[in-house]
Order: sequence, then C-alpha cells, then structure tokens
Amino acid sequence: MVHFKQTISIIVIAAATTLAVQHFAPQTSAAPKQETTFERVMRTRVLRCAYLPYPPEIIKDPNTGKLSGYIVDITEEIGHQLNLKIEWTTELGFGFQNVPADFKTGRYDAVCSGFVETAAHASAALFSTPIDYAPVYAYVRADDTRFDQSLDLINDPAIKIAVIDGESGQSIAREVFPRSSSHSLPEMSDVSLSLESVATRKADMAISTIATAKGYMEHNPGKLKVIRNHPIKSWIQPSMAFPHGEHDFKYVVDATIRALHENGFIEHTFKKYDPKLESYLMVAKPYQLRK
Repeated sequence: MVHFKQTISIIVIAAATTLAVQHFAPQTSAAPKQETTFERVMRTRVLRCAYLPYPPEIIKDPNTGKLSGYIVDITEEIGHQLNLKIEWTTELGFGFQNVPADFKTGRYDAVCSGFVETAAHASAALFSTPIDYAPVYAYVRADDTRFDQSLDLINDPAIKIAVIDGESGQSIAREVFPRSSSHSLPEMSDVSLSLESVATRKADMAISTIATAKGYMEHNPGKLKVIRNHPIKSWIQPSMAFPHGEHDFKYVVDATIRALHENGFIEHTFKKYDPKLESYLMVAKPYQLRK
C-alpha cells in the first residue's frame, strides 16, 4: 500500500510539473506563411515576365527594345483576361539552368517565352498547357545532296551540326544524331546564326523550326534547303513556366489558355504572323462535333 501511494504521488507531482511548465513557458508563435508567387501576382496585379527573343515568337526591336510576336500578343491577352499588367523585365539566353535560382530569389514571376517542354526543362520549372506544337527540320546547304536519301547519314562523327548552347536543337542533335559532331555557338547567339554557320560552311547541318528557317532563307535566297519534307521532331510549346509548386498559378493560366484556344484568339494570333499556318501545329480540340 505504501508503494502504491508513493507511485500515485510521483505521478501527481509529474503531472503538476508538466502543467506548470506548459503554463509558464514562453509561447512561440507559428512562423508566418510565406506568400506564394501566385498570391503576390494577384495582390499586386502585376506579372513580371522573363523572356527569350526568338522570332517570330518574341521579336525585340534593336533600336527601341519594344517586343512583339505571337508569344507577346498571347501573354498580353492572358494578362488582360486576368486583369494583370504584364511587365517584360528580364531577357534570358537559351540556357535554362539559372531559372530555378531566379525563381527562388524572385527575380521574375514566370518565364513568358516559348521555351519548349522537355524532361530537363520540366525538372527546373512547371509548364503551362501548350499553345502550339512546332515541328523542326534539318537544313543543309542548297547544293548538298549527301543526306537526300536518309537522315541516318547525318549520324556520323564527320558531320558537324550547328547548335546554340542550351537551345533545344542541341538536345535534339544529341538525341537523334548522337554520333555526329557539333559546331557550338554561345548561349546568347541569335537563333539564325546556326543556319548562317551552315551557309558559310562552318557546319554541315542545322536544326530549326520552319518559321526561323523561312525568315533566314527569305533574306538569303538560294543558300539553304530543307532535307525531306518530314520533321525530325515536334516541340511542345507552352506559353509560360512557373516555379515548382505553383499549381494555383498554373491552373489559372491553363484555364485562360484553354479559353483562348476555344474562342479562336490563339489561332487568329498565329495567323497574324503565319497566315497559312505553315510553320506551327495548332492544339487539337478535346472534343469532336457530331456530323
């Protein structure tokens, strides 16, 4: 009985001590919730965009710095639909490796440029739903007949492919033609320089979208040709990239893009720059009308 009473006394004392500590100990407040990028954009009504000049997606006037192009038009319309002011704040190069750090420091809110969706890019950012698909082709000198019968002949160490560091053509060259050599250009190079490298015999082949190659060939007639009328690959082209975890941000932009697809704004915008829609593939509607 004595042992039982001692045990009860110890339990009572321990409980009383615990309550006293809890009562008199300083109360620590929970850390304030950090504002998300989406919450900040909605609060300030300003979307700060990084961008990559890549005609005709984004065209930068060399004299005024003014931006135009179908990505600019679509982004501005997304801002209009969401009652947001678009600020084009940061020009990027082709490399995507610094984007996660830039997001972390709040340098910009989104990458509002047609960076293509790849596994490597997706590990660095969260992409919006596509606005289009861009087929890419192999371009060689107009008098070069070596690859007319088969693109497989490009996959040879003796063949040089012109690539810009960080540009998606570089990853396609590595994936499709892993044995070929590279003629590398700096990350901030104008996209047309890969085609120019072929024309000036510094490289044997370049990988390009129709729109980019068409612009170059119009100004340099008779220098280049496309190898076979069949794309090497088609790029998935979102309109924006966001910090990982910003699913609310992505959802709102995705919903707006779907609405712009449905009401015809996106196709109409593409036709301003490509009247016959020869350079891009439009996103198919997710339904079929009954006949």
